[in-house]
Amino acid sequence: MKKSNVILTVLIAAVSAFLLWLWFNLGFNTVDAPLDLILSVVWWAIVAVGIAFVVKTEKTRRESVRTVYLGEGRYYNSETGVRMMPVGTSAVDSIAGVLTALEYGFDREDAPDPNDEENPANWTHVVRTSKYEPARTDDDGERKDETWEGEVVVVETGKAIPFDSRSALATIIG
Repeated sequence: MKKSNVILTVLIAAVSAFLLWLWFNLGFNTVDAPLDLILSVVWWAIVAVGIAFVVKTEKTRRESVRTVYLGEGRYYNSETGVRMMPVGTSAVDSIAGVLTALEYGFDREDAPDPNDEENPANWTHVVRTSKYEPARTDDDGERKDETWEGEVVVVETGKAIPFDSRSALATIIG
């Protein structure tokens, strides 16, 4: 989780602790009424919903950061900006390199201007990665294969095509 999400979660926990202290300090814990239980359950439900909201928002933000726009020998990602594909490198390898290096920060690079006549943004594919883990060796020395799932939107048709591996992505984007 990013710093702002941690701060929000700590703030919710601090408010919870303060209200618990206030509850005991004002003597509400000695009152035997159903309202006590109801207030407690409602508060903890609010805390649980708040934490679930933060987790869901962070997941959505990370998926947005993993989106790569591809076209005519170049690609764009909101964290890395516009880059040219190196000669002799496939589009899939270039995208994998971007995804591996992502830091999921809050700084965003400017998107190319679609009205720029000198350097138009003629994207052919939008690669939305929902899950990416590069190939690696774990602590036990066991090799873990690459995990790469998502969808490719073909800009010309608007059709979304799901993929579940590097080879499936390579087949879709050519």
